[in-house]
Amino acid sequence: MNRLKNLAAITMATALAGAATGLASPAHATTTSQSRIVTPAASAASAASAASAASKVYFVSSSPVTIPGCKAWMNGKKPGPKVQGLVQTWSGSDCAMRLEIDHDQQIKWVDSAGTGGSLNKATTRFHYDGRGYKARVCVNNLNNGWDDCGAWY
Repeated sequence: MNRLKNLAAITMATALAGAATGLASPAHATTTSQSRIVTPAASAASAASAASAASKVYFVSSSPVTIPGCKAWMNGKKPGPKVQGLVQTWSGSDCAMRLEIDHDQQIKWVDSAGTGGSLNKATTRFHYDGRGYKARVCVNNLNNGWDDCGAWY
């Protein structure tokens, strides 16, 4: 039973540490098979700092767009309101993502990120997305030419 409690604690600390980096991802996102080793002291410190960061960064559920080998989505940040774009690759694909902001029907490509290899993620900075603004991410698989954009948020 203690073994299950320890495993649950390590799993939670690992998830919270991931949230602290700003790489919040959808529940259905592919995860890596590599595991982290967390000591009890590091786990407590990580969980405490991650809890405050996790309360500020959240997954925008209407934002994901997936094409073969690539996925892009947005995180929101409070206080703000701000958004960032994230991109993930698998199967050795090279993926590029752009974050677009629409303000007064003026669409601007404000930031981009790219990644390649197996299960890699990349992010943009956070950008303002307040009243009168909409944002979306677009993703492109550079290996096969697939591209698509997510919904406006």
